[in-house]
Amino acid sequence: MSLQSRVAILEKIERNFRKKMENDKECFENVVSEKKILDEKMKLYNGDTRKKLEAVLKNIGCDMRAWYQQLTGNQVRNFLRPANIKKCKLMSSANNKVKTDKEIDDLEKVVEELVEDLKQAQPRATVTPKMHLLTCHLIPFLREHRTWGSITEQGIEHLHAVINSLHVRFASVLDTEMKATLIVKALSNYNFIFDIGASWFKAA
Repeated sequence: MSLQSRVAILEKIERNFRKKMENDKECFENVVSEKKILDEKMKLYNGDTRKKLEAVLKNIGCDMRAWYQQLTGNQVRNFLRPANIKKCKLMSSANNKVKTDKEIDDLEKVVEELVEDLKQAQPRATVTPKMHLLTCHLIPFLREHRTWGSITEQGIEHLHAVINSLHVRFASVLDTEMKATLIVKALSNYNFIFDIGASWFKAA
């Protein structure tokens, strides 16, 4: 191999190396920029509310640190202890006990407070089906049946599976609003067919 060929190879290696350095530099600058943004956001979460939350968690044996998001196995077990569960009004009321009118009225106030707190904390958050059931249908259900510990989530989980299958069916529809409209229409058709029952076949 001639000297000129070796120089050409070395120059090519140098160019590739410089290009890689530029890419790494740009990536590093982006990471530094994102870190600054996260640091600023984390400063907002060190107020009185966070300190009170950490004090409560520490009191029940779930001493979470500011820079960790996941619970350990022991912390989860502490959360699930009956003594700690009873501190949560809604969760402790989800049992087979027959509720009195006063207990239902108290739960209604708790639900209303929960709704207002969520509106303030997450004004743009999406209302999930489970949250809708809890906030809009729980109290009427309790007044009629007096308990809600025996019900399951099987129905709503089934609906979730149906919606997921419709998402796949309408995958080619790129417009989000149009896809949502088609899904709602499909669910309405399912509901209509279910309501008319066997008469659907008789009409044919």
